Amino acid sequence: MTQPVKGTRPDTLKSIVRADQRSAIGLNTNDLPFMGEDVWNCYEFSWLGDKSCPRAAMLRVVVPCDSEHMVESKSLKLYLNSFAQTRFANEDEIIERLKADVSKICGAPVDIFLMNIDRENLSGELTGNCLDDLAVCIETFQPDATLLRPKKAAGSESVYTHVFRSACPVTGQPDHATIVISYGGGAIQRESLLAYLVSYREYAGFHEQVVERIYRDLMSVGSLSSLSVEGHFLRRGGIDINPFRSTHPRSRPFARVSRQ
Repeated sequence: MTQPVKGTRPDTLKSIVRADQRSAIGLNTNDLPFMGEDVWNCYEFSWLGDKSCPRAAMLRVVVPCDSEHMVESKSLKLYLNSFAQTRFANEDEIIERLKADVSKICGAPVDIFLMNIDRENLSGELTGNCLDDLAVCIETFQPDATLLRPKKAAGSESVYTHVFRSACPVTGQPDHATIVISYGGGAIQRESLLAYLVSYREYAGFHEQVVERIYRDLMSVGSLSSLSVEGHFLRRGGIDINPFRSTHPRSRPFARVSRQ
């Protein structure tokens, strides 16, 4: 094992209990109505090679949604910063260290990917219909599920909005996101869906809780047989977080949106 120049700092990692966040919105973490994952993209990750020459890559951390804990984002940034002056013999050594430390704090195995900045296609194209040009009258900026209206005709569709905004429950700073929703077996009036999503504009909640609340509320509308909700939150401190919750496993590889 290569000796570090300074050494990584797993002691900086802090956890958030998922059960507490879920009970606040009426979800039982032992009987979840969804499956999914949280994809963390870390753009400011670097380390020292075996001759102490700096290296850089985009780091992706994938945390299963049934893990006992979430990692607190600022603590993850501090932890990742400790790699910058630590020497590693190879990338496998880095992945092994990251996987051990982050899995421990989350209470479940996580997946770690180091992505070549020049070679990887880091963003993709959204499919479906954008809601943002619909004519809606907004009357509330706190989550209101009563805004949602089912349509009689059942079907399936994918929609998204770029105007989503909530707030960090710790700092109060705005969290902007693109929210992507796909469903089948029922139908929701698009105007009501946009008004509902906009109602989060002054709501303070962690990204993961926000997406789970949206999922919960949409499942209560009509008789949906399938549903997926994905939040592409914009980066803060060099990290973006992308919670995905669904009735079924992800059908296509994760791709970040262009403004992330």
